Amino acid sequence: MEADRKRVAVVMAGGSGERFWPLSRRLRPKQLLKLGDPDRTMLQQALDRIRPLFPPDRIFIVTGEHLLEPIRSSKPGIPDENVIAEPAKRNTSGALVFAAAAVQARMGGAPDRISMAVFAADHRIEPDGLFRQDVETALGAAETDGGLCVIGIPPARPATGYGYIETDGAAAPATRAVSVRSFREKPDLSTARVYAASGRHYWNSGMFFWRLDEFLRELAGTAPELAGAVPPLAELIRKGDGAELRRRFEELPNISIDYALMEKAAVVRMVPARFRWDDLGTWESLRRAQAPDGEGNVTSGEPVLIGTRNSIVVNGPGPERMAVAVVGLENVVVAVTEDGVLVLPADRSEDVSRVVAELKRRGGKQT
Repeated sequence: MEADRKRVAVVMAGGSGERFWPLSRRLRPKQLLKLGDPDRTMLQQALDRIRPLFPPDRIFIVTGEHLLEPIRSSKPGIPDENVIAEPAKRNTSGALVFAAAAVQARMGGAPDRISMAVFAADHRIEPDGLFRQDVETALGAAETDGGLCVIGIPPARPATGYGYIETDGAAAPATRAVSVRSFREKPDLSTARVYAASGRHYWNSGMFFWRLDEFLRELAGTAPELAGAVPPLAELIRKGDGAELRRRFEELPNISIDYALMEKAAVVRMVPARFRWDDLGTWESLRRAQAPDGEGNVTSGEPVLIGTRNSIVVNGPGPERMAVAVVGLENVVVAVTEDGVLVLPADRSEDVSRVVAELKRRGGKQT
């Protein structure tokens, strides 16, 4: 890396993680839960993975205003001012436009001397060493070749819950990056099977890498209103004009970065991941994150299981405050907190968000 280049990491941590209700809540979303690791929150795991690559003052966490203090209070190991809150919810494109503006305001310098790596706070990744090597490769490809870069995950199964990246299969020897032919929406099962067997399709990890000038150039071609917002937002951040910053930000379209940019950009390359990756998005995904017992159960909080198999049972308050027992069931999720109980077939864990929506409609306080 050139001596005068500034590399920054942006960790996206604004999601609510509704599909982990009742454990996850608006003020305690899944990135602040210890999922897949009994000692560290998901956000802590994400930060620990990237710390060897980025100094603390060059790591930014982007979140919602309601999570600003909870995340700062969790002591993430970066300056408080590097935990930044979007003025309004404008999907992932708004979050990354706001992050680009904040980085430009804070770091200064020419956009072509700033490299940005974008990560999520809710991924399970191992081993860390291979992950960091692939990040270095992706950053190097973006800095050397221009355009945008993404890490793609070789599919381990025909997953229908992820978007896919189609490549042309030809790798550049120096960077290991391959050209991206197209981005594909979440497929049905038959299409996912074709993708998983093709050798040319990868899961979209949502980890992006670019020089700031290339991000703005590509964005100007696909969503000029978003690209044009970055300089004035950066100036408002420098001035500390919160009211005008909110007004300008609320005018932005509510659209994902995939739709706004990645699917339409002129130059996108992909680095195939060599590390193991999973998106902990639902209760069912915990089966892949934690070792099951001899009956195939994944548990937390010492529940009592009798004749129960292939299930996920979580006792949030713990055995001293709550006794949870499951008898004679298979393939279920049972999650208990002090003010919420969830019971459902494991293969319907995607439907938990419908529970949260209904509770909100009723004005429930448990969301």
